[in-house]
Amino acid sequence: MKAIKLPSREDYRRVWRTILRSSGIGTFIGILPAEGATVASMIGYNEARRWSKNPEEFGKGSVEGIAGSEAANNSATGGAMVPTLALGIPGSPTAAVILAGLMVHGLQPGPTMFTEQANFAYTIFWAMLLVNVTFIFVGLFGAKLFARVTFVPVQILWPIVFAFSIIGAYALDQAMLDVYIALASGVVGFFMRRFGFSVVPLAIGLILGGMLEKRLGQSLIMLDDQWWLMFTRPLTLLFFVLTVLALFGPSLWRLFKQRDPLESTGE
Repeated sequence: MKAIKLPSREDYRRVWRTILRSSGIGTFIGILPAEGATVASMIGYNEARRWSKNPEEFGKGSVEGIAGSEAANNSATGGAMVPTLALGIPGSPTAAVILAGLMVHGLQPGPTMFTEQANFAYTIFWAMLLVNVTFIFVGLFGAKLFARVTFVPVQILWPIVFAFSIIGAYALDQAMLDVYIALASGVVGFFMRRFGFSVVPLAIGLILGGMLEKRLGQSLIMLDDQWWLMFTRPLTLLFFVLTVLALFGPSLWRLFKQRDPLESTGE
């Protein structure tokens, strides 16, 4: 059996920028209501690949890919508590369970919670800090044990994953149509991977497409169908700028770094 090794200092040196970037992405996505860690993980992985100097290594066990996905996934958990406690809107399925538990005990999350129930709010903050510190030791000492799941033979793992995927697709609405859609999506995903297309943007589109359409409709109603007024709102304009930077920033940065140094001096 192959030995399991924890990341080395060299690995951390390679991925510290990826960890910081994905932590910021995960926290931001977690703050957005109803997004959750899955979306954060996908975006974190996609951005890690976009900014990587070795994107061809992704999908083959790249340390950057793992760090990008997991850092975003973990940081989204804390971010999801922001709308849960401040607005009473769950930022993830887990946060929804926490919100329900708080309400069962007579606590009402929202803006007034930090004035009327300040002691309880800060108790939650300290508890989350303690959990994260504790998890450092749990992760360090338990990583080798948890990683043994990767030794499960693919011939056993894939049928189990397939069975749970079909059960999950059917269990949502108890409809066979959902199962057929899941099977068709699997076929489409197979051919996308076969011909070198990333399935991550497609998955993000499927998850966010419905919510984006709904929010866009609400925005147009508030603006009386004058969509160009979106560009007059500072916060909306900021999001547009961040989107453009996310799409074209890495390519422009590579072009900038590949320029001949003599060109910049005019020699």
